[in-house]
This record gives sequence, C-alpha cells and structure tokens, in this order.
Amino acid sequence: MFRILFSERAPAIGGSNFSLLQLVLGLDRSRFSPFVLFKFNLSVRKKYEEAGIPNALWSDIIGQGGGKTPSPETWETPVPRYKENRFYRLLWSMKMYAQLQYRDAELLAPWLKREGFSLVHANNFVWVNAPSLTAARLASIPAVSHQRGFYDLNPFQRYVSRRVDRFICVSQAVARHYVGQGLPERKVMAIYNGIDLDRVKPPTEKSTGDKDTVKIGYFGRLEKWKGVSSLLEAARIVLARHAGVTFVLAGTGPEEAPLQNMVEQDPVLRQGVQFLGFCDNPLALMGECDLTVNCSIEPEPLSRSALESLARGVPVVASDSGGNPEIVVNGENGFLYPTGDAAGLAAALEKLIADQDLRHRCARGARARAETHFGARQYVENVAQVYTEILEEKART
Repeated sequence: MFRILFSERAPAIGGSNFSLLQLVLGLDRSRFSPFVLFKFNLSVRKKYEEAGIPNALWSDIIGQGGGKTPSPETWETPVPRYKENRFYRLLWSMKMYAQLQYRDAELLAPWLKREGFSLVHANNFVWVNAPSLTAARLASIPAVSHQRGFYDLNPFQRYVSRRVDRFICVSQAVARHYVGQGLPERKVMAIYNGIDLDRVKPPTEKSTGDKDTVKIGYFGRLEKWKGVSSLLEAARIVLARHAGVTFVLAGTGPEEAPLQNMVEQDPVLRQGVQFLGFCDNPLALMGECDLTVNCSIEPEPLSRSALESLARGVPVVASDSGGNPEIVVNGENGFLYPTGDAAGLAAALEKLIADQDLRHRCARGARARAETHFGARQYVENVAQVYTEILEEKART
C-alpha cells in the first residue's frame, strides 16, 4: 500500500477543497492510504473527518502557527509584509518568500520520511505549495502538482517545478497555459474534476411551467472577476422583455454590497433578482433552476458549479474563456457567449427562455455530458493511474 500526502494550503473554502475530497474518497484503499495536511483550519475539514479521512494542520506537524483562518463571510486574508509588491521592497520580499518557503520544507521533509509517504500530491498551484513540493524533493519522494488555476510562474517557482513528476491540470486550457509558462509538456496533462453522479442527479420531479416562467441561477463567489455585474446588466435586458423570469444569486463575497445596491437602485432588477447569500445546500436550489450562469470575466479553470449544474440536468450559459468551452457545447447543453458581453449573455439566455423544447433538450444533454466527461469515478481512476505510473518509474530507478 502506498501512503499519499495531500497538501491543501488554500486559505479559503472553494472548489479545490471539494474536488480533493472527491478524490480521496474515491481512491482504492487497498492500494492507496491518503493523509491530508491543511495549512489553514478551514471548516471543510469537518467533512474530511466525517468521512474518516486522516488529516492534520501544518502547525500540528511542524510546530508553527497555521496562519489566520479567513472568515466565511469575507474570505479575506492580510498580505504578509514579505509578499508586498511595492517596488522598493520587491527584492527583499522575494528573498524572504524563498527563505520562509524553504524553512517550512526543511521542517516537513523529515516527517515525510518518518511517516513513510510514497508520494506528495500538492492540491494547489506551485506558488502556494512550494514548501510541500520542496519537502518532497528533500525527502526523495515523487511529487504531483495539481494546477487548478491560471497563474504566471516566476523564476523561483520554475526552479521548484523542475523536480515535480507530473502536473495535473483541471482542463486543457489550464494545461496549455502552463506549457506556455515553460513547464515540460511531457509532464503536463489534463484531468477533469469529477462529480459523484450517483449522488448528484437530476430532480425526479420538476415543474416545467410555460415558456416565460424560468428561474435562472448563479452559484459562486460575489467578486469582480466572477463578472456578476455583467450578469445583472444582462438580467436588466431580459427582465424588461420577459415576464415571469427570476434570477437567483447564491453566494457571498466582497462585491455583495455593491451588487445589492445596484439592484436596489434599479426598479427592473428589483422585480426579478434575489440575493440568497451563502447557501448550505446549493445542489437542491440548483435543481429548482431552469438555467444556470457562469459569467466570469477572467478565465475559469474548470467551474465546479457548472459541472454540478450539468449533473443536475440543468443547462449552462457561460462565458467563452478558460475551461468553459470544454464544459458547454452550444445548443447541446447550453450556450457560450463572448466573455464580458452583457448583451451577448442576454441573447444566449433568451434563446433558452423563448424555447421550452430547447431547454428540455439541453437539460438532457447536460446530464449526458456530465456522464461522459465529468464523473467522479473517471476522475479518480485517471489520477490513480498517474500515481501508478510515477511509482512504477520510481521503483525502476
């Protein structure tokens, strides 16, 4: 049996936490024994504990403070002085950053050896997980880096990346980005995140309503790069033309107050837009929607809420950048629109609002695409195959 250390250094609850949970739950325990090491004491740890997955905090292992845990309301963390980007501090910041990352690695490496880990899986990009990847090198243990976003690599991060055995990217778009950043193409691969399709299913009963009675949902953070202001601009166009359409926004974040103010000041939006705040059971609400929207104005690596929408049999309208074109096929399970184009988003929504038969076809297509591309079993098997290849290579050397 191979012991796998999963390093989760994300400072906030998000899709990466739950995609990692899906992975460790699905691993064959007769072959792999997972252990998850969290940098921050996030509330999502409870789900790991409830599932019987061994885990700990970095502070438990290396005897240092794990950092301030962000509140679920803001998810904001202070920028340490050594990470400030002001020009006159840049060189000092880079030096301090490298020293602190290496210090953590030196403290972690002996523990990796004592515990007999066979492989380190860094669940986030190189920039966040440099200590885990460096510790693996110091302990002569293979390492995997899971690239879940679009980030530019600096020279220090490229140096750390030299000893990484594989880079798993959540979409082809992310894989192309990191090859462009100078990572060896032979080490970079795309493996889609998966949804538990046995648990997440289309509703058994769903009111179809008439063609103009449509609920449109947004599920995600309320922050600028998510483009929710453009969704509200599109909603104004749609609501002015179609009676019976409702927009529901489930999520919170730093843009919540400005967006609410935008709605309150507009009589058209006030009639048809609801803010639901943080949602404990988004899948249930998603199943009540006729459509969902991903309106990000920066590239989405691979939207988990869009994947969940497909699994629930709900068509998706999404901006055409990042991994979204790998999720949405025009006219098959939803529509793409030009990123940041509110009028284009409104037009895509109106195609589905006006054609109930098209909505139903896209709903069936949504579930079908989830089953062929984004199932949890396929996700876990593909990652496990990467582990097997790496460990077999290690055994031959």
